[in-house]
Amino acid sequence: MLARDMVRLASLCSLLSLGACAFAEQAGVDRVVATAPAAALRNERVIASATVPFILDAQRILVNVAFATPDGGSRTALAWFNMGMAAPTLTKPLYRELQIDRGLPLKMRLGDSAIEAPASAVDAIAVGDGILDFEYLFSPHLVEAMLPASVLQDYVVTLDYERRTLTLARPGAKKPEGVAVPIALNPKTGLVTVDAMVDGRTYPVVIDAGSGYSWMRGDTVKQWLAPHPEWRRAEGAVGLANYNMLDWAFEKQGTIARIPEIAIGAVRLRNIGVLGTGPILGRFGDGLIGDLFWDNWQKAAPGPVVGWLGGNALKPFKLAIDYPNRMSYWQSRAAPDPHDLDQVGLTLVRRSERYFIGGVVRKASVDAPDRATVDDVEIGDELLAVDGLTVPGADKDSVLSALHGAPDERRTLVIERGGQRRQIEASVTAFD
Repeated sequence: MLARDMVRLASLCSLLSLGACAFAEQAGVDRVVATAPAAALRNERVIASATVPFILDAQRILVNVAFATPDGGSRTALAWFNMGMAAPTLTKPLYRELQIDRGLPLKMRLGDSAIEAPASAVDAIAVGDGILDFEYLFSPHLVEAMLPASVLQDYVVTLDYERRTLTLARPGAKKPEGVAVPIALNPKTGLVTVDAMVDGRTYPVVIDAGSGYSWMRGDTVKQWLAPHPEWRRAEGAVGLANYNMLDWAFEKQGTIARIPEIAIGAVRLRNIGVLGTGPILGRFGDGLIGDLFWDNWQKAAPGPVVGWLGGNALKPFKLAIDYPNRMSYWQSRAAPDPHDLDQVGLTLVRRSERYFIGGVVRKASVDAPDRATVDDVEIGDELLAVDGLTVPGADKDSVLSALHGAPDERRTLVIERGGQRRQIEASVTAFD
C-alpha cells in the first residue's frame, strides 16, 4: 500500500504544486527529466515589453501560448503559468506533435516574446493509472502545457490580477511600481522565495502564482495556532483552499487558519487564509517517512521553506518579479478578502467531471467546541446539484461559487448515496 502511495505522490508532486520532486524518477513515473539549467533556456529576441491577458481558474493563471510547429507553422494552446515548477511541461500529444520526443527544441511565443528551450529541458505528462493530467486539474478548460517561471528569468514578470494581464519586460526598461522586497532565486528552477514574518518570527516562503491558495506545512500552522486559540481555524479544506480536490489527506485533514498579519518586508498581508496541509500519507505513513511532499518539493526552492503564498495572497496586488535583479515589487490594489472561504463546509473530491464529498469541515473557536458544519451528508456521497447548478461537468469555480455566500445563507444540495437521491438544506458557514 505504501509503495503504491509513493507512486501516486510522485506523480502528484510532478504536477500539483508543483515542484521538481527528486524521487519522481525512482518511483517509476514516466517523465522526461529536465536536466538542463535555466541558463540553457534562451530568448530569441529581446523586447522592451509585451503584455498578454490571462484567465483565472480557481485563482490559477492560464495564458495562451503560441508554439512553433515542425512545419514552420504555429499552434496555440492554453498554458498554466506556474511559478512553483521547474520545467516546461506538455501533454504527451502536444509533446509528440511538436516532435520534442525527436529532439526538436521547444519554441514558443508569449505575446511578442519568443522563447526557446532545448528538448532535454522539457517534461511530458504521462497519463495512466494514478497519474494526474491537466484535464483532471482544469477541465473544462483545455490546458495542454505548463509554463514555468524558469523560462522567463531574463525578464521582469508582472502579474496584474485586477486587469488580468501578464507582462514581460526587459530589465531596466521601466522600474516596477510598488514596495520593493528582496527575493532569493534558485536559477536552476526559477523558484523564488521571500521572508514572511508571522507572530514575530521569520519564515521563508515561495511566491507561487501557479497555486490557487496559500498552503503551508501542517506542523508550521499548528505552531502558529498553539499560542493563539482566538485565531479562526477549521479542520478540512474548504472553498478555494480545496482547489485541487484530490482524494488525499493533505486537503481532507488539513487545517484552515486565518492569519491576522503576514509581513513581507514592508508589505502587510492582513487576514490571510492558509491551509496547513494534513499528513500526506496519513499520520502513520508520515510518522515513518516524514513529510514527503514538502521535503521533496522544497528541493526546487532556493532553500528550505515552510510553504507558498498562492493566489489568495497575491490577488490583491500588482506583483512584479525582477528575476535578474532579485527583487519583487508589491503594489496594493485591494484588501484581501477575509470572507473568501465563507462556504458550505464541504471538502470536495473530484473524479473525472464528478464531485464527491471527501469530508465535512469542522469549525473550532475559542468559546465553543469544534463542530461539523454540515449535517446529513456522508463521505462518498456524490454532489449532483447546488441550488440551480448542475454539478457534474461544471468547472471548479462554478461549483465553489455556488457553495459560497454570506454566513447562514441556505443552499439546497442534491446528493446521491447508494443509488438514491436526497435533497438536503445546508447553511453557509463563516470561516473568517
